Amino acid sequence: MSIASILLGYKDFTTSRGLKYHYYFSAAEGGKPTILFVHGFPSLSVDWHNQITYFKAKGYGLVVPDQLGYGDQVEILEHENVKEVFAVGHDWGAKTTSVIANLFQDRFLGFGFLSLDTCLPIPSSPMSKPGNWCLKQALGYENFGYWGFFSAPDANETIQKHKESFWDLVHARDSRLPKYAFCPTGAIRVWLESDSRTAHAPYVAKEIERKLRHKLSQIYEKEFTKNGYHGPLNFYKVAVSGADMEDAKAIPLAQYPISKPVFFGGTSKGRGLSPCACGTLSRAILPQGDDAHL
Repeated sequence: MSIASILLGYKDFTTSRGLKYHYYFSAAEGGKPTILFVHGFPSLSVDWHNQITYFKAKGYGLVVPDQLGYGDQVEILEHENVKEVFAVGHDWGAKTTSVIANLFQDRFLGFGFLSLDTCLPIPSSPMSKPGNWCLKQALGYENFGYWGFFSAPDANETIQKHKESFWDLVHARDSRLPKYAFCPTGAIRVWLESDSRTAHAPYVAKEIERKLRHKLSQIYEKEFTKNGYHGPLNFYKVAVSGADMEDAKAIPLAQYPISKPVFFGGTSKGRGLSPCACGTLSRAILPQGDDAHL
């Protein structure tokens, strides 16, 4: 499928909270289930275009929204009268998918997590000092220092001023670069403000053809020029400030485990956490003794 044909499959829906969602929808065929794809940061739903093309051709239903929230995404499924659904989240989309599993597990057939494993609710204290719970000893480098920049008041403006440097770093060909220029505290700000550049990873450089890459760039330019990065950066601001703690407290410990089938897909060279590291982190940030419920 071309990007143009995918864009024709988009719809809009206003939820009960008055939030307007823009999402791709394709009905299932031949009794196949539907897949809810939830993107991460800094992404748009169109980044799933390869998955949309592949699974639509096989008859699977597809609901692929631009991210806003977890409960609202279930409303989209209800609006489309979709019953049998797998939810798949990438990066911060894995966090959203985790909360979907905590609150609406019976509504889904199973869950998939890409790059980031299941994320447990954090009801005890905000992660206001990422340095206190980074996994440097386990990973060999400071992994969460960039949270300080992404939650800073001027993060949006800084990224906007240095967009080329930002996208180069996010999609860097050199898999070692994030360990030095992205993850350590202060490193990403230095990279951006010095307008550093680097080669793109093959999946970007070879994105089917230049025409497709150009079309995707146009979509990104339009969306992120119109609204900036305020919305995507709120994932970090909420986590660091602890603004979601009250919501987390409302989720009973009994709903933490996922009994439905779960798939995890990680990378050996990305900046994301391994399943082992995710488990270590979950136990590090839970109240003492709560890991017995995992």
